[in-house]
Amino acid sequence: MRVAVIISSLLGWPLLHDLLSQGVVAGVAVPATGTPEAERLAQALGQAGVAPLVLQRPGLGPQLTTWLAEEQPTAVLVLTFPWRIPAAVLGLPPQGFINFHFAALPGYRGPEPTFWQIRRGEAAGAVTAHRMDADFDTGPVLVAVPVPIGPHDTHGLHRGQLALAGVGAGRQLLAGLRGDTPLPEQPQDEAAARYWPRPTLADLCIDWQEPADSIARLVRAANPWNRGALATLRGQELRVLAVSLRPETVAAPPGTVVLAAPGQALLVACGSGQVLQLDIVCLEEGYFTGGQLAGMGVQVGEPLGTLLLMQPA
Repeated sequence: MRVAVIISSLLGWPLLHDLLSQGVVAGVAVPATGTPEAERLAQALGQAGVAPLVLQRPGLGPQLTTWLAEEQPTAVLVLTFPWRIPAAVLGLPPQGFINFHFAALPGYRGPEPTFWQIRRGEAAGAVTAHRMDADFDTGPVLVAVPVPIGPHDTHGLHRGQLALAGVGAGRQLLAGLRGDTPLPEQPQDEAAARYWPRPTLADLCIDWQEPADSIARLVRAANPWNRGALATLRGQELRVLAVSLRPETVAAPPGTVVLAAPGQALLVACGSGQVLQLDIVCLEEGYFTGGQLAGMGVQVGEPLGTLLLMQPA
């Protein structure tokens, strides 16, 4: 059995590397996006000796049809892809197109599910392989591998765990496609389905009125891909990359600095009087610890703002 692979992100690289080592890859295709992620992926493919077909968005259907006629794969595995694949193409391989969605389905459809799963406090994500149909992230599920989300996992840490879990999910899928193990096709429960759009500016801004644990989840969900959650300090953009929950409560307006100990800590009031310790932040001048920020002159009583309030209407 031979499979063709479409890939647009390093998230799928461990799985593709494993497939290459098994000698089951008929061909590889990538989209012509020109993003930094695409450049890193091209470098990895080059080091592996793989010369992929570069797909263009205009005329995508004919390009794929010609490619499949040349490679004759049993199935096409899609390891992240930004464009809709024409429905007429999906049925060309004997086993169709199978998408690897790096989140739980059907509850976390969409292009950036890792952010939303961490933001909402889910205990686990998943690698889900499903047959593709005309809609995004629909079609029956063939393999689902849960991936825990630890209490301190950032977007980047969970993404790395998903990438590694993809290898096991891929091996399960291949065994099923070969007929070595059962491969049940479980229809997705549309009543439980939800599509999550790409996060907007409003989704990434800290609202200091929220409870401390909610803000901490946002910070973890935005680290590192957005370089942190967004706030302001003295009218300047402040990105918060790491925080710690504190046990004490204070009677101070949310967003107020309640402790500024140079070289030690910087604490901020949140909703319900809760307190967050700012561990790592980013300003235009660089990355700093909260203690360093305090040493730069931040004072008790100073307010941290919400970036969204600074944006023009």
